Amino acid sequence: MESRILFNSKNIRDVFFEKSIKSLNFKRWIQLANFLEITRNTLGNYRKGKLTLPGNLYLRLSAKLYEKDKNIFAKNLSYLQDNWGRIKAGKITYYKYKEIFDEGRKKAINSVRKRCKKFNINLPINKEISYFIGLFIGDGFTNKYNRYYLIQFTGDKSEKSFYKTLISEYCKRNFNITPIIKNDRISKAIRVNVYSLDLFNLITNRFKIPAGRKSRTVLIPEEILKSEKEILKYCIRGIYDAEGCVFFDRRKFYLHPYPRVELHMNNVGLINQVYNILKDLKIKCNLGITKDGRRITIYGEDQVKKFMKEIGFSNPKHIKKLKYLN
Repeated sequence: MESRILFNSKNIRDVFFEKSIKSLNFKRWIQLANFLEITRNTLGNYRKGKLTLPGNLYLRLSAKLYEKDKNIFAKNLSYLQDNWGRIKAGKITYYKYKEIFDEGRKKAINSVRKRCKKFNINLPINKEISYFIGLFIGDGFTNKYNRYYLIQFTGDKSEKSFYKTLISEYCKRNFNITPIIKNDRISKAIRVNVYSLDLFNLITNRFKIPAGRKSRTVLIPEEILKSEKEILKYCIRGIYDAEGCVFFDRRKFYLHPYPRVELHMNNVGLINQVYNILKDLKIKCNLGITKDGRRITIYGEDQVKKFMKEIGFSNPKHIKKLKYLN
């Protein structure tokens, strides 16, 4: 069986279907259902989240979306593995041969535990840890699955080298852990997985970021807000590396392409925090309200240069675009 898509929130799912029907130039849902060769009722169940969306339909629906939209949706979905439909049968087999399975599972878990490295979750905070938490706030997710504690980042496939080098190094230096990086066949993104109880506790207990989906509720941790300014700046850098956007207005009345740095999120509390921190740093920016959240925009070469000096980026996809400002 093929993979099935799970959207991280009702809002993301609603926006995905709205943008998809517009990109395919359909005005009625029945037209979209006919295009997908399914019934209108089935399409309704996908839209309401009553049924998980098959991977092949996700690809057809997203085919004509803008790349920016594709990247946003890729970061806000999960998927069930290819063998999800066989789980029930597996449970029946398990209970039939429970003792044999439990013995094998115990050996496997002990093997994994021996390979797992431990660290002190109360280690002193530094710029790299603050940056890691900022990146996690933007792109991260954590949860417990049975006896395993997963910390996961989702990025665009173009960011693979960024996660393999910089983020992997931060994890090794500070947490004694090497992430596992995999390509996501369905969303054409990458999944960066870290299995660690200590890192799970660092994020959820020390920094008070709840496990599970957090896009509308997470805030910059109090410990980081109260830290020295340079440490706080690295947290903001992590958020911008994950969720920020750099683009240029190339209209003719500008002598040169006019740069803008944007941060668009549906988390009002978080974006207000970032806006106030930028104001404290004397970076002029505009806070606007959008249909699905709020947007901070930094305009023009002078203010973008100031942002680069005070906050900056570590993600190459942003750095390349602003290379000419150096």
